[in-house]
Amino acid sequence: MTRVQKKYFKLGIVFLGPAVITLFATTIYPTIYAFILSFRQYNLAKPFIPRVFVGLDNYISLLTSSRFFESLYVTFKLMAIAISVEFVLGFALALLLTQNLRGLRGLRTLFMIPMMISPVVVALIWLFFYFPGLGYLNYFLEALHLPPLEWLGDPKVALFSIAIADIWEWTPFIMLGVSAGLHSLPAEPYEASKIDGCSAWQTLIYVTIPGLKPILISLFLLRAIDLFKIYDIIFVLTKGGPGTSTEVISLYIYREGFTLWNMGYGAAASFIVLAIIVVLSTFFIKTLRAEGVNR
Repeated sequence: MTRVQKKYFKLGIVFLGPAVITLFATTIYPTIYAFILSFRQYNLAKPFIPRVFVGLDNYISLLTSSRFFESLYVTFKLMAIAISVEFVLGFALALLLTQNLRGLRGLRTLFMIPMMISPVVVALIWLFFYFPGLGYLNYFLEALHLPPLEWLGDPKVALFSIAIADIWEWTPFIMLGVSAGLHSLPAEPYEASKIDGCSAWQTLIYVTIPGLKPILISLFLLRAIDLFKIYDIIFVLTKGGPGTSTEVISLYIYREGFTLWNMGYGAAASFIVLAIIVVLSTFFIKTLRAEGVNR
């Protein structure tokens, strides 16, 4: 290593050192600590009691817990509802906003606003809509001579109410991603489909959607991971209730770790969720690579 290279190497350490230390302190060390803690029995309410090594007991207890699997089921159910509607609405809005119509630029800005709002504020906004007796939604239902709903108090409705709030907030994200993909598609396939006499619907099915497949898979993966971590909106609106009808996996982990103080058990649940996310991510990344090879 020459003198100049040594100089730049030391300069790189000076600039990168604080970032590496911060990353280690806030991400790497807590992850390693939590992984070790997942094999121990540790009650945060009794911090001076030794942390007993229990091996795989925490993981075995989780995998035999009906409530853990129920929270996973609620999480996947919320994902299925929210993501499917977000993709349909986001795709439709993206197609609309790519048209050369007057006033669409202002609409694009308005549609982006929900995504820019903090999830807690989004939850408070929808709390005003869902509020029993004084909520706007029940007011409109009564104006239409329809019976009011217990939006957050009915176990059959509460999860759909949370999904509506999530759809309102994150549909613009899908819209933005699909819009970028539409602008990146080559013009030649569209010209060929026009020459062949394809209808607008046939062009959408056989040209647009296949061309956007890698982008759609990426958007799906990002939203799926995000919904696995959803916490703010549900905590503000229902806190997992009524009963356990809206208790997603993140709330289950929070309850075990910071309400019942079973830190080892909560850490084990976190790593099982991490394993699920890694499996899902690996599957979708392999699908994306296969799409690239096929192209």
